[in-house]
Amino acid sequence: MRLACQKPWRGVTRLLQAVLLLCALGGVALAQEAYRFGVGDVLQVSVFGQPDLSGRFSIGSDGAIRYPRLGRVMMLGLMPEEASQRIAEGLAGRIPADHTVTIDVLSHAPVFVTGDVQTPGRYEYRPGMIVLELVALGGGLRRPASPVTGAALQLLTLRQDYADQRLIRWSQRIERTRLEAEIAGGVFDGKDLLAGGAPSDMVAAETALFKVRTDALAAQAEAADAQRRTLDQEIEALQESLRLHDRDLVLIEQDVSATQQLADQGLTAHSRLRDNQRQQSALKRDRLEVIGFLARARQNRLDVDQRAAASLEARAAENAAALRAVELAITRTEQRIASLAASMEAARDDLETGSLRQIPTATFAVVRSTSSGTIQIAVGEHDRLRPGDILEVDRHLAEMEMPARAAIR
Repeated sequence: MRLACQKPWRGVTRLLQAVLLLCALGGVALAQEAYRFGVGDVLQVSVFGQPDLSGRFSIGSDGAIRYPRLGRVMMLGLMPEEASQRIAEGLAGRIPADHTVTIDVLSHAPVFVTGDVQTPGRYEYRPGMIVLELVALGGGLRRPASPVTGAALQLLTLRQDYADQRLIRWSQRIERTRLEAEIAGGVFDGKDLLAGGAPSDMVAAETALFKVRTDALAAQAEAADAQRRTLDQEIEALQESLRLHDRDLVLIEQDVSATQQLADQGLTAHSRLRDNQRQQSALKRDRLEVIGFLARARQNRLDVDQRAAASLEARAAENAAALRAVELAITRTEQRIASLAASMEAARDDLETGSLRQIPTATFAVVRSTSSGTIQIAVGEHDRLRPGDILEVDRHLAEMEMPARAAIR
C-alpha cells in the first residue's frame, strides 16, 4: 500500500512549544544579552535599610520614573546595574554610603503576534524573548487547509518529539551541573559538558546565570563586611570612651573625697563639695549612656551576622530544592525518550512508502515603536523582540491551499 503524506504540522508546532519550554527551564535567551529597560516596565527598587525609598515604579512614556527625593529619573535604555548606580549616585549624601541599591524588573509591556499563527493575540514579554518563542506562545504556525495523515506523519512527529526531548534533557543536565557547582561553592564553566556534546548556547546561558548568582552573593557578602567594619569601629570608639570615663571617675572620686575632708575640717566651703559631687554624677550618667550606645552597636553587629547567615541558608535551601526538582525532571525525560524510541521503531515498521509536500518557509516582520515613530522591520526566527513589539507572521499558505481548492472543484 502506498501512503501519500504531507509535512507534519503537528510536529512543527510541538517543536515551537519545546523551544518555549527550553527557554522557561534554562533561561537560554535571557543570559545571552543584558536587558535594557523599556517604556511600560515595572521596576522594584530596593534600598537596604531604607523602606521609604523602596517600592514599585513604572517607566512612563517619557522613559523615566518618579522617585522619592530625586523626582524624575530617566531609566529608558539602562541595564539594571546602570540604573542602580544612577539611583545610588542621586542618593549620595542622603543615605549611609554602605546601603546598597538593587533594581529588578517585575513586569514588561506585552508583545503581540498576528497572521498565520494558531492563536494570535497579546502575550507577556520576558527579557531575551525571540521570534520563535512568541510564535510558540501563539500555538505555532497555522496549518494549511489540506489534510495531513498517515504513518509518515506519525513517524516525523515522533522524531521531532524525540529531538525535542533530547534538547530538554541537555537543558536539565546543564542546570543540574550548575546547581551542583553552586552548592559545592565550586566553578562552573561547562567545558566538560561541551566536550560531551551539549549545545553551546545552553551552556553559555547557564554559565552567565552562574556568574550573575555568584556575583550577587559576593556583593551581599561585601556589603555585610562593610557594615561589620563600620560597627567594629563604632564599638572600638565607644569602648575607648568608656575607658576615659572610668579614668575620669577615679579622679573625680578622689577630688570628692579630698573636698569632703576639707569641708569636715572647715577648711573649704560645702558648695565646692556639692559642685564636685554634681560633676561626679554627670560623669556617671555619661558613662551609662555610653554603655547603652555600646550595647546597641554590639546588637547591630550581631544582627548583620545573623542576616548574612540567614541569606546563605536561604540560598542553600533554594538550590537544594531546585536540584531535587531537576533530578526528577531528568528521570521523567529519560523515560519519555525511551518511550519515543520504541514508538519510532514501530512507526518505521508501519511506514512502507511516502512523500512529503514542501511547505513554503514562514517570514516574519516586527512593527516597533521608536522615538521617531513606528517602523516595520524584517526579522528571523531567532531575532530578539522588545516590549510592545507586534510580530506579523506570513506562512504563504495561499500557494499550498490554492491547488487543494482547485482539486476540490
